[in-house]
Amino acid sequence: MLNNKYIKFFIIFIGIAVALTVISRAADSITVAKVNAESVKRGSLVQRTTVNGEVDASKKHYIRSSTALRVEEILVGQGSAVEIGDALFSLDQAYLAEEAGKLSTELANARLEIQKLRLESGGNSSSMISALSELERALADDEFNRSINNGMQLMTDKRKIEDAQRKLEEAEKSANKNSIDVAIRENSMKLKQKEYDDLQEIIKNGGKILSDVKGSVGDIFAAPGEILKGDNYCTIIPDEANFIFVGEINSDDASYMKTGDSISISLSGKSRALNNITIKSVSREENRARVIADLPSGTETYLGQKATLTHEQKSEEYRSLVPLSAVRGSEGDYYILIVGEVKGVLGTQKTAQRAEVAVRDKDNKNAVIEGGFTANDLIISKSNKPVSEGDRVRVQSAEIR
Repeated sequence: MLNNKYIKFFIIFIGIAVALTVISRAADSITVAKVNAESVKRGSLVQRTTVNGEVDASKKHYIRSSTALRVEEILVGQGSAVEIGDALFSLDQAYLAEEAGKLSTELANARLEIQKLRLESGGNSSSMISALSELERALADDEFNRSINNGMQLMTDKRKIEDAQRKLEEAEKSANKNSIDVAIRENSMKLKQKEYDDLQEIIKNGGKILSDVKGSVGDIFAAPGEILKGDNYCTIIPDEANFIFVGEINSDDASYMKTGDSISISLSGKSRALNNITIKSVSREENRARVIADLPSGTETYLGQKATLTHEQKSEEYRSLVPLSAVRGSEGDYYILIVGEVKGVLGTQKTAQRAEVAVRDKDNKNAVIEGGFTANDLIISKSNKPVSEGDRVRVQSAEIR
């Protein structure tokens, strides 16, 4: 009877021990972080840069408006093929005639003003001759009077000389001013004459703006009913021009890019990228960089189409590459966590141990590190929960290179 009682107690004890072990292991699996760890590896970094931009043309010819004219109708659309002499815009002919009349009057007034200034310049020439003769007489009188007065200058002679000099200076200033005014007005009149001649050409063409190059219509800036003055009607892309990619990026982000580098370009709406393209130019100004690349001949695209340039540059081979996720800390205070072993009452346990490192270089996936580790150390790169120095860990995936 007593033996049965002991056996019963023993079975209960064993059951409790098993239960506690299960509970302990369950708690351990909850509290101990599961980590992926790997040793440093040899390899290269790949610096990948993307630049957003759009399609443009290598050459553009601008159809300009030199005089304020009202647009009546747009006769072409973006991408329209045009020959030299093709009509692009129709203008309000009544407004056109009114502007031509105003310019004709302004030109007539400008010619009158110039004639007046030229006549005044002639009068100033006479004033200069008179002032010069007066100065010569005053100097001769002064010289004679000094000779008979033991070299003494008479006050009257001094005043005559000063008056004559002042008159001469005033005549010279007036003549110079008139000459400058004439030159300014003549230049202004030439510009007005050019405007007037342009208007007469448009009137001759029935109020139409014609293309003076062969190509295709690019951007259209004018709108029906709009009055343009010193602006552009549109651009014409000459036949000899080709499509280009133009994009901008932060200057620091473009540090790995240079002229001649191979790139790929993805056009909006297109599933396949254009490969084996080279950068034509990388120009930097302040903190921005402008990147240009020629698109292959025959590319189906259009002006303004959105595009993305992708550039990749492979670095030299390094001996200590780790996943970027393995590097912790911030600039100037980087570290890694290495899987170490600690002996205790419960036996040997794996823990996270801190090692200070310096980051030599990195890309968007890996980092090159230097510091307190060996080639055989397992470096924690991933965990199922936050891990700090001294925490117990369980390695569920280890990769040794």
